[in-house]
Amino acid sequence: MSFERGLPMRVSKLLAFCLLSTAACAQAPGPDAPELGQAFSTRINAVSISAQNLTGITATVAADFIYALRLDTRRQTPSLPAEFGGLSSLTVRAIDGDMVAFDALTDQGHLARFSAPNPSTWGQAAPPPSIQIHLTTITDPAGRPLRGTNQIDSEGLAPTNTGFLISFERDHRLIELGKGEGYQSQTGPILSGFDGLESNGGMEALARLPNGQFLAAAEYGPDRLADHSAKLKAPYWIFDQVSKAVTAPLGTFENQGRFGITDIRVLDQEVWVLKRSYDSATKITLSRLETCSLPSVLAGKPICTLKLALSPPFPMDNYEGLAVMKDPQNRGNVVFILSDDNFSADQSTYLLAFRLDAPASPAALSTGATP
Repeated sequence: MSFERGLPMRVSKLLAFCLLSTAACAQAPGPDAPELGQAFSTRINAVSISAQNLTGITATVAADFIYALRLDTRRQTPSLPAEFGGLSSLTVRAIDGDMVAFDALTDQGHLARFSAPNPSTWGQAAPPPSIQIHLTTITDPAGRPLRGTNQIDSEGLAPTNTGFLISFERDHRLIELGKGEGYQSQTGPILSGFDGLESNGGMEALARLPNGQFLAAAEYGPDRLADHSAKLKAPYWIFDQVSKAVTAPLGTFENQGRFGITDIRVLDQEVWVLKRSYDSATKITLSRLETCSLPSVLAGKPICTLKLALSPPFPMDNYEGLAVMKDPQNRGNVVFILSDDNFSADQSTYLLAFRLDAPASPAALSTGATP
């Protein structure tokens, strides 16, 4: 598989993108914290990226690599709770000085809240050696913890005015968490059109639209080759939070070969789509980030272009979380990409930060040992 050849990557060690208010930076105001069941600290480490590693980044727009961080989970620190890991989906909740606050999901039925260094001050001070993690168990509408592989596979997260909407991909459904006494779970909007989708390739991504509606997308489509190497047309849905009508797919996103959609975010008039490919024969993982015009998505015929592609020798993992913020100084967009370690000792939880679509700035290459 080939990627489009793009502009050279400019790497900046010191960036400033978010010096104004939180509301100017985040894609949507996040809800207050649910009552979280666990709080603990974990180590966070900056990953050294060499000039050779950076050759694995291709961009078709002006782009700056900011940092790669690794968050320890139980795979690195056995004393941590077993529930912490498998992070997927990512939203920016707030900017607080030198830190950015995030909400995320585990793919075993938990909400996760944590903070990471603010790229605007990256390089001005040493990052903290550890960060606080808050976890809360997602329950069903009866208040019971989710049980079983088909029930707990939470994948897509989007803020609402009063809580969160969460999508699940094995038992294809939406759950709404809203304020009551604490945060209460109830059945969300009902979607149709899952016939032919793999149980592990269903409603993977979820985002809130500027008009208050929501966009959900499957990871893959029902079409596939005999060797499972292509599932090209991934259905997507647009729906209202309070709609009682069953919503069918509006259109499909076009995948490439083995790629599948892992997260979606919407900022202004662009839909940002994160995709991942894994070849079980070669053990090679690839990622790509595309943008589609929002009007084309709303019309059911997405027009999308590649912005960023990641491949070896850049440190690759199972990148499944995406958050996008606007630079209030009109210096482009800040993109965060998060990896899901699948609760595996062979994988890690990486948080990457990039700035895309920014005016030209002097390059300052940061070198170091390959992780």
